Amino acid sequence: MEEKEKLFQIGESVKYEGEMMKVIAEYERTIVAEFNRFPIPDKEEEFPFRRIVIKKGNVQRT
Repeated sequence: MEEKEKLFQIGESVKYEGEMMKVIAEYERTIVAEFNRFPIPDKEEEFPFRRIVIKKGNVQRT
């Protein structure tokens, strides 16, 4: 099984839901990213964890 080319670099900054994040892992359709600032004021319920899994098409490269 061949591995697809990576679209993101580990450590790359991306933006999701208006928040800056750092890519820590990449998979076929998703990335795992970590918020640069945490907890996020007024979004504690929406983002209760520092790291989240995001579909690649839902992040913006910076």
